[in-house]
Amino acid sequence: MPTLPLTQLDERGASADLDSRAFTLTFAQPVPIRDLLLLIVRGTNLSLVPDPTISGSFIGELKNVTIRQALDSILPPLGLQYSVSNGFVRVMPRQRETRLFDINYVAAARTASSTVATSGGEGQTAVTVSTRSNADVFADLMNGVQTLVSQGGTFNLDRQAGLLQVTDFGDRLDRIATYLDAVEGRVQRQVEFETQIVAVELTDAASPGIDWRMIATGLGNPSGAAPGAASAPPRRGLTGLRVTDLPAFLTLLGEQGKVDTIQNARLTTLNNEPAIVRNDAFTLSVTPQVASDGRIMLSLTPLLKAPALAEADTLARVASGETLVISGFTHTREVRERKNVGRTGGWFGRGTVVTQKRVELVILLTPKVL
Repeated sequence: MPTLPLTQLDERGASADLDSRAFTLTFAQPVPIRDLLLLIVRGTNLSLVPDPTISGSFIGELKNVTIRQALDSILPPLGLQYSVSNGFVRVMPRQRETRLFDINYVAAARTASSTVATSGGEGQTAVTVSTRSNADVFADLMNGVQTLVSQGGTFNLDRQAGLLQVTDFGDRLDRIATYLDAVEGRVQRQVEFETQIVAVELTDAASPGIDWRMIATGLGNPSGAAPGAASAPPRRGLTGLRVTDLPAFLTLLGEQGKVDTIQNARLTTLNNEPAIVRNDAFTLSVTPQVASDGRIMLSLTPLLKAPALAEADTLARVASGETLVISGFTHTREVRERKNVGRTGGWFGRGTVVTQKRVELVILLTPKVL
């Protein structure tokens, strides 16, 4: 074998150790890979066993690298791999292997949708509101794996068995394993929702809605940002107030009118999976996404079907355990009361009085990461 240029060799480390012997090599002309490998292990206790079929050449410079670093850098681009056992370094063409991965997801594609339609007579406008959310974790997973396999690598997913079979090179399989672990850690996060829908019959019938400035002031910040809560707008109407002291908030709400709970539900869903609360008059669809810092991004679609069609679609970001307040759904309701109207009115001096009451629906949504 011709003499090859060895410009520097560090003898301080144990010669048989792949990671303690550092050297520098420079090749201005291509050198056969077999000759390079022999040079790398020269002066060590390592034995080199190259596969008879390996070929190729190397040109370049290796500066202050260990034997392991040199092998990891030189061999993969040439389609080669190595193994070390009992002082023998075996170099061979890269070979694909098959690995099985457990996929612990529900084998189903989930779809959440809600639709409300109204129509009128001549001169009136028909209205249709539709929301839809699709989730297929397996399909998304396969798209991700497709980008990680090498050319010629294959994979197959058995949804029923929850098994992913991949045939590829070892480094590709390691990347896929890392990807699957990351996906599983995120997809299997659970979020519990405590949902309350309350109707506030306002004491002031002339009011257009709840006075959120008054609520914010009562929570401790007259400018609109209560301690532990997001900024509350000075206007009346739709808001995304975040509250940490729910009993105090409900007390302040009761100071503006009569508060009735019309829906109280608790449900649990997985990360990025829709959850739905529904009754005859109201539908709430919410999809959570848990960030790495534990805060929750919510995609919310409240849909009011009666007494009048109303819908909102919003995104909000809250901490686990905070209560998000969604409002702005107001309507007028007739209230009939039996009152004393004098000796000439009604039966035995009593009659029915019809008054108009302003009612606002408020959604209280408290997500918690489990």
